Amino acid sequence: MTRSTYKTGDETSRSLFPGFCLSVLIAVLLTDLAISSPDPSENETLEVQILAINDLCGHLQPPQGTVKVGYNSSSQPVQLEAGGVEYLATHIKGLKATNPETILVSAGDNIGASPLISALFHDEPTIEALSLMGFDYSAAGNHEFDEGASELLRMQYGCCNPATGCQDGDRFVGAGFEYLTANVVIETTNETLFPPYAVRNVQGIPVAFIGVSLKSTPSVVVPSGVEGLKFIDEAEAVNGCVEVLKGQGVETIVVLVHNGGLSAGLPNEGMNPCEAIEDIVNRTDDEVDLFITGHSRQAYIAEIDGRPVTQAGLEGNFITDIDLVISLKTKDVVEVRAKNVAVTRDVPKDPAVSLLLEKYADLVGPLANKVTGSVTADISKTSIESGESPLGDLIADAQLCATSCNESAVVALTNPGGIRTSILFNKISGDEKPGEVTYQEAFDVQPFGNSLTVMNLTGEQIDMILEEQFDNPGPGQNRILQVSRGFTYAWCESAPTGSKVDISNIKIDGTPIDPNQTYRVAANFFLAEGGDGFVTLKEGVDRICGITDLEALVNYLKENSPVSPPPMGRISFV
Repeated sequence: MTRSTYKTGDETSRSLFPGFCLSVLIAVLLTDLAISSPDPSENETLEVQILAINDLCGHLQPPQGTVKVGYNSSSQPVQLEAGGVEYLATHIKGLKATNPETILVSAGDNIGASPLISALFHDEPTIEALSLMGFDYSAAGNHEFDEGASELLRMQYGCCNPATGCQDGDRFVGAGFEYLTANVVIETTNETLFPPYAVRNVQGIPVAFIGVSLKSTPSVVVPSGVEGLKFIDEAEAVNGCVEVLKGQGVETIVVLVHNGGLSAGLPNEGMNPCEAIEDIVNRTDDEVDLFITGHSRQAYIAEIDGRPVTQAGLEGNFITDIDLVISLKTKDVVEVRAKNVAVTRDVPKDPAVSLLLEKYADLVGPLANKVTGSVTADISKTSIESGESPLGDLIADAQLCATSCNESAVVALTNPGGIRTSILFNKISGDEKPGEVTYQEAFDVQPFGNSLTVMNLTGEQIDMILEEQFDNPGPGQNRILQVSRGFTYAWCESAPTGSKVDISNIKIDGTPIDPNQTYRVAANFFLAEGGDGFVTLKEGVDRICGITDLEALVNYLKENSPVSPPPMGRISFV
């Protein structure tokens, strides 16, 4: 990379561009005719358009809520409904029409934690939709590993699921795009799971894409999802690829990395300082021209050490539209322009993608539209200052109800990351009445299908688990465990890490827990195996596995409807 100009919209941010030896590139890539042609002038350039998304997570249908895109003349926020792959496809077609040299990429989490229309078919519909849209390359996010390496390989190369077969009657052909995993290594062979990088030749200029996954993936998916794999440092993996690419004469290098930061405001503004991605970028070879990020599910156009860093929100609500201006003489980037474009729903639906969705909606309809219960009001996943949320309380109550009789659980703990959306009173997807909750809605809340595990833990271990909530959370990450009725405690923000919870304030039905007494505790399998850094839960003994978290929620709604939002106050913040 030579030092180039980086622009956000029409404003120049700074320069980022160094010169570089072209001998290898000329020897490998140029024909006799090209060698005999006059050298391009210093000012001749080629514009390559990159369109990027991240964290779609199988949201084929329009997601809930709105996105903030700016402010009106009265300084009030402007909110738009955005997302839905039928509209995403149309926006992509429109943007591609502006430049024939367009490359479509994703920073990962295309699949996993998906709504029922995708998850019921093992996320084949999402892979098919992205392939229809013409995506070229993708990093593998942590959710790509939810079902393990063999299933991700099936997503890439095709074949029907070994457990359920070809559910729609046709053989699944696999992705029409390439997964890239520079830092995911098969332990037995020491080879990467997928190619570490890909090089696209654009009018004689090589443009490289390196894909890297979240290094901490083993701590955020179930152990079976990463069995046989090791995840190496993101920057180290990128630097290894850059060295190889430089040896091949490649000057233009883009990194797709499933890690990110928090937005500083609007979708085309920067990010907050001191984010996880900042450390990765700062340790990465200066030859990298652009970082397209994911995981933090934010929309931003930022700059770190003079290099552009972008992210496109989540669930297909934005597309990052990036122009790489490349010198024909040096084959390197001289300017980067980037902006986030909202995937508004004021455009026609793409016909081919609509047909795909209609097929799967018809197949999933009978199960999805079945009413499981009802609520009296919205039950939100949004947490209050203490970290507690109404829906978190409800889910923990459902899990305690499912495990208290046969497995003698006295408390249930659930992680907020496993709660994917709120239950809304007025959300109507079919013929149900306001307040009725369909199986689809329950599934959207708890899509992972984690079985519940009940184990013995001492009071001291329970205290240690609560302390682990505050042990190095990621940017914007809420790790406050949601707790079942009867379990209460307080935590102190100003206290040092490791001492934020006073064990004397941890109570079950009003009685302080005894550090030496044993208690039966329920948690989903992900947590029970130490997920999200709750390593003390792995120490639980006398384990019994039960129904899934989704089954527990559905059963609770059936037996207790209409359900009201539980009152807050189980967790106190001082």
